[in-house]
Amino acid sequence: MKQIYLLRHAQSDWKSSNQKDFDRPLARKGIEEANKISCYCKSHSILVDKIFCSTAERAKQTFDICSDGLNYPIAEAVYTDELYFAGPDEIVKLIQSLSESITSVLIIGHNPSMQMYINAISENSRIKYSTCGLAEILVESSWKDLSLKKCKLKSFIQPGEL
Repeated sequence: MKQIYLLRHAQSDWKSSNQKDFDRPLARKGIEEANKISCYCKSHSILVDKIFCSTAERAKQTFDICSDGLNYPIAEAVYTDELYFAGPDEIVKLIQSLSESITSVLIIGHNPSMQMYINAISENSRIKYSTCGLAEILVESSWKDLSLKKCKLKSFIQPGEL
C-alpha cells in the first residue's frame, strides 16, 4: 500500500497590497497552523520518502515549519514551480514519475489545486480544503498506474481540529 499526503499551505499574510501573490509569506495564524500540523505529524509518526513543494513563499514556509514533525531535511525536498498552478492531471503525472521504491509522498501546494486533486483522485471526498489541511490518500496500484478515482481518502486533518 502506498500513501499520498497532500498539504495545502498555511494561511498567508495579505497585509501588503503591492506584493505579488507568489511572494506572500505566512500570517501569524498560518505559522500557528503549520506548527499544529507539524506536531500532529510527529505524534502520529508520519514519515514520507519524497516531498514535492511549490516554490511560492507561503508553501516553502509551511514546509520549513512542518519538516521537523516529518523528520525530513528541508534541503532534500523537490521545489517546483509546476505546483503553483497544477491541476489534477499535472499532480498525477508528477506522482507517476516516482520510483516504485518510494512508498509515500507529500505534495505541498495551493487551492484550488489541492481541492480539485483530492476530489478527482478519490471517489468519496467532498471536503472543504482549509489552509494547512492535511489529507492522507491510500494507493493500491503502482505509481505508474496511478489514475483518478482509484484511490481512497483515509484521513483529512485541519489545524482547527487539533
